[in-house]
Amino acid sequence: MNQVRCLLLSDPDPDIDALTIRPEVLSVDVVDHERLHLLTDHSIPPHPPIWTALVWTTCFGPMPPVDRTIGSLTVNRHPVWGGGLTDTGNAIMMISLVVGLPSLDADSFKERYLDHAKVARAHHGFDAYRQNVVEKNAVQRELTSCVCGVDAVSEILLADEEAWRDRFYTTTESARAIGHDVAGFLNRDDTSSTLVRRFSGLG
Repeated sequence: MNQVRCLLLSDPDPDIDALTIRPEVLSVDVVDHERLHLLTDHSIPPHPPIWTALVWTTCFGPMPPVDRTIGSLTVNRHPVWGGGLTDTGNAIMMISLVVGLPSLDADSFKERYLDHAKVARAHHGFDAYRQNVVEKNAVQRELTSCVCGVDAVSEILLADEEAWRDRFYTTTESARAIGHDVAGFLNRDDTSSTLVRRFSGLG
């Protein structure tokens, strides 16, 4: 499934069971507050995002009836490596809402963002990595500023906390190389990253 929908919720206690049994729901990501401190291992601010959960759905049929939906993004999936990004319980999963540089048009951002996969392969030890490009021509409910300007959603998975510490970067030069590459397309001030727990759905 190449095109999916990503709903952003502000519900502090989403009903995971009710969501994951719906046929259109692929998965539900809930902010992992207990492990946000791990973000500081890689110089990422540990602040929780404005959203509390992401509901990934198919693009067909109506959206699921969820309360406190604050935004919706239609994205085109680009798996880089590692398959379906399933949370095994010990896994560390990071979601980034990526905002591009204001100097780039949509096509230029997409080209540079997807090309980043080559650098990521050399310098990240992720167990799984997927890039999702926001479809700018799709009808979207941008209800708050939390989704306005978002150009992509990145998903990464590492097997456990040890892998998060030891395999996030593969060499002593990796952080510099990654930083140099993303500087060509990513707006650091507006891009946000957080850790989540993923619950699989039926979709």
